[in-house]
Amino acid sequence: MNTGIKVWFTGIGMMVIIAACNQQHPKKENTQLPVSDNEDVARYMESFKGVGALTDSSQPTLPRETLKHFKCPDDLALDLVLSEPQVVQPVELSFDHRGRLWVVQYHQYPFPQGLKVVSIDNYLRVKFDKVPAAPPAGAKGADKITVFEDTDGDGVYDKSTDAIQGLNIATSVITGRGKIWVLNPPYLLAYPDADNDGMPDGNPEVHLQGFGLEDTHAVANSLRWGPDGWLYGAQGSTTTADISSAVSKHVAFQGQAIWRYNIDTKVFEVFAEGGGNTFNVEFDSKGRLYSGDNGYDRGPNFKQGAYYQKSLGKHGPYTSAYTFGNLPSMKLTGERKRFTHSLIRYEETSLPDRYKGKMIALNPLLNYVQLTRFEPSGSTFSNVDEQQIIKTDDHWFRPVNIKAGPDGNVYIADWYDSRLSHVDPHDTWHKTSGRVYRLRNKAHTPVPPKFDLSKYSGGQLIQLLRGENKWFRQQAQLQFANRKDKSILPALLPLLQSGDGQVALEALWAINGCGGWNDEIAIVALGHKDPYVRNWAVRLSGDGGAVSPQVAKRLVRLAASEQDPEVRSQIACTAKRLKGDLAVSMIEGLLKSHDDATDADIPLLTWWAIGDKAETDRDRVLAMFRQPQIWQRKTVQQTILKRLVQRYTMAGGEANFAAVARLIKMAPSRQVAKLLIDGLREGLRGRDLVGLSPALTKAIQPYQNELFGGPLALGLRQSDPAVVDQAIKVVADTKADMQHRLAYIKIMGETGQKKAVPILLKVVGAGSSSGALRQTAIQALQYFDNPEIGSSVVAAYPQYRGDEGVRNAAIDLVSSRAVWANTFLDAIEKTKVINKADVTEAAARRFKLLKDPQMGERVNRLWPNVKLATSEEKNERIARYMKIIRSGSGNMEKGKVLFANNCGACHRLFDTGGTIGPELTGYDRNNINSMLLNIIDPNADIREGYVIHRVVTTDGRTLEGKIVSRNGDAITLQPVGGKDIVLPAARIKDMKAQQVSVMPERILDHLSDQEVRDIFSYIMKK
Repeated sequence: MNTGIKVWFTGIGMMVIIAACNQQHPKKENTQLPVSDNEDVARYMESFKGVGALTDSSQPTLPRETLKHFKCPDDLALDLVLSEPQVVQPVELSFDHRGRLWVVQYHQYPFPQGLKVVSIDNYLRVKFDKVPAAPPAGAKGADKITVFEDTDGDGVYDKSTDAIQGLNIATSVITGRGKIWVLNPPYLLAYPDADNDGMPDGNPEVHLQGFGLEDTHAVANSLRWGPDGWLYGAQGSTTTADISSAVSKHVAFQGQAIWRYNIDTKVFEVFAEGGGNTFNVEFDSKGRLYSGDNGYDRGPNFKQGAYYQKSLGKHGPYTSAYTFGNLPSMKLTGERKRFTHSLIRYEETSLPDRYKGKMIALNPLLNYVQLTRFEPSGSTFSNVDEQQIIKTDDHWFRPVNIKAGPDGNVYIADWYDSRLSHVDPHDTWHKTSGRVYRLRNKAHTPVPPKFDLSKYSGGQLIQLLRGENKWFRQQAQLQFANRKDKSILPALLPLLQSGDGQVALEALWAINGCGGWNDEIAIVALGHKDPYVRNWAVRLSGDGGAVSPQVAKRLVRLAASEQDPEVRSQIACTAKRLKGDLAVSMIEGLLKSHDDATDADIPLLTWWAIGDKAETDRDRVLAMFRQPQIWQRKTVQQTILKRLVQRYTMAGGEANFAAVARLIKMAPSRQVAKLLIDGLREGLRGRDLVGLSPALTKAIQPYQNELFGGPLALGLRQSDPAVVDQAIKVVADTKADMQHRLAYIKIMGETGQKKAVPILLKVVGAGSSSGALRQTAIQALQYFDNPEIGSSVVAAYPQYRGDEGVRNAAIDLVSSRAVWANTFLDAIEKTKVINKADVTEAAARRFKLLKDPQMGERVNRLWPNVKLATSEEKNERIARYMKIIRSGSGNMEKGKVLFANNCGACHRLFDTGGTIGPELTGYDRNNINSMLLNIIDPNADIREGYVIHRVVTTDGRTLEGKIVSRNGDAITLQPVGGKDIVLPAARIKDMKAQQVSVMPERILDHLSDQEVRDIFSYIMKK
């Protein structure tokens, strides 16, 4: 649907549930498609079968009648304040310094005017024929920004003005600094408005350019002024960005992120990466940043410079090649229903006290508004759901944006449409509807007097800083930044020094906004008794990129003495931004004086700070480990050591290898050294050791068994000819140590030791070989492009039938190369020495990835269910199973067993099950249409995070799996049901996301009618 509302749907695993109404929209003559550049694109879009909450046959409820369908708690009331034709497809709300309501009307969505689609992928991400010109040049779009005003103070918006029209995919607007700021990707525009009347004084200036347009429901969005005076925004998951300003050039990132722009210095930067599908930016009264993640929880508490969850296969890598992990969203206690995407932390005074400080979050998928409280949890929070405070049976209710107003009430933009899904290129959106609601205290409707904060004196603005209403405090901060009036600083400084928590923090922000930040202020704030003032003093100190010796000294001292975990988390974030000895000294202070191993965020924040300095300040980082107490810290042992060694190893080079050797030598015990060896092992996965430095070779000699599994392993990995010969003899010796034999076989494959092929084939074919040896040898043989291997494995295959591990390894091997696959299929079809029942449908499908001209036909003949069903067949199955489900009742206990046996290996439901596919608990499991569509047609839309990639290696193998990590130049591929495979870029010839889910079709066909009813009764259990 709209900007940033992404991932409503899924489509992988054994049972996939899509939480949305899936009635297919009727094809109408007026259905619009974007202009395509070629026939292939046009044909693909025309035939694309939409999924999810598509346009249905229902009709919109009249605006005034809509209120009758809502249910609210007894202490709240809901008012309809705007509706069509005043607003249509409202995507964002904001209030200005006069209390006027600004509404972005997203009429142009989903396709930019004047562009042609030149290519499109299975996620409907597109590439256009050109970059559109910035408004007012170029094609005129249908988007507009309208200002609504209550002229007589009765709480009703009686005046509207279309401030800006002709925009082309415009998602956000905010006023400030004498301008009207508009996100119109690929641009951030600033319209001059010197008189603050809300009407542009002229054409806009382009401040930023380069925001992607690949997916117009996930483009850049949600402009907000931060407490630091920067302009913040978000970007959704399926777009890219390559941003340039007057100062910052080509700041590139892929997928979801929070970003910010300094209006004064023209610096653009990524604030944090990942976070689901970010649509929304919210700051609480302490300056913490939140956004919904479009998942099962309430989103992250974003920390500066941090990395949050994202689908690396679908959305691309992080900007750092060495993250080695990411931070989670805030832990949720509550019913994990998808999805929250837009939220506020309510910190006004109009609603009853029980709402104060709590999250109010929107769920457009399931048509409700959620109240959630924050519980402190170290440096972040956990969330506890309390109740749904707005509910309706009107499925057209699609709340997409929420803001607190100057009256302290809560305003909600309702896209209002039966359709929510973006997964259909046909423009069937309801173009004539939209609503804005006000959630208020039922006891009264506060209406603030008319005001114009731009005319307030400095003293009046300071009084606002003392108030309880966050909206007015934030607007006062914007006025200080607008004016840059340093004459007010003498009045603000005592407020900072007073020690009154919130007022002191507001004073600090105001001083910074006025341009008064300096060393004197920094020293005062860093020593303040209020932790939030110290927190922001650390952050503001780091935002300049360099600090004076005096401030540096205080930062180092604070790192060692700080008792508040939130402040410590910011110290780690700021250390990452600073340079040289100061940054490492701050990290050292954190590690020596505190142990935050159990904190949700601080360990990885600390790692990222160290990782950022690992090479630029290598000697200083290593010097930190000369101190014994550093080694003893759990954070160091559990989070830092392994990652630091892995980073150095993956980066490679003499200096980095020497750093690893020094760390191993400095390790205080063999037990701790093994942690370093673990990191080295991870860093070397998928790589040989040819070129390993002599210093490192010597350092790891005592740890060969731990590192590689045997005393010859190091030389074998370094391809020493004499060692290779000796290792082959060990493998051939049936009396040799089993673990050594297994280790050497594995290494022989990974390092491509062709001399080892004969002994490996002997192991594979020998009836006396153990299952473990055979399985490992078969896996090692995958690396060698030799027709004899396939023949030998196929010849020996009848011996494997009694050992599932060996049997599956053999099938994995033959399915990786076409010549081996054909030999295997011959043994099934012609000689019939192999039973086709040994091959699962998922494994059979892998044969079709080999691109052999006759392979697909052979596979379809042997395993008919692998052949994709036609649309007619799918529709017939949906109708048949719908009739079965509705024809009787099911046994829930039997259904639980059936689910465990058929679905539980891949999907989690009610706190049990696997993780290959998405968790199902939070979906609308009562929607039979939705469930059946995606069970019968699992390829309709594959949920991000579960995309399968086909990888062709330089040695000729074809592999299939999910990308679970990207570190350095390597990806980690997780084959379905197999062990992870690390592939450096140099070994990847081709990699492509697949449009077919690993979830097979026809998974219900083997069940009886009663079993179908049983399993659905369990899945639909409340």
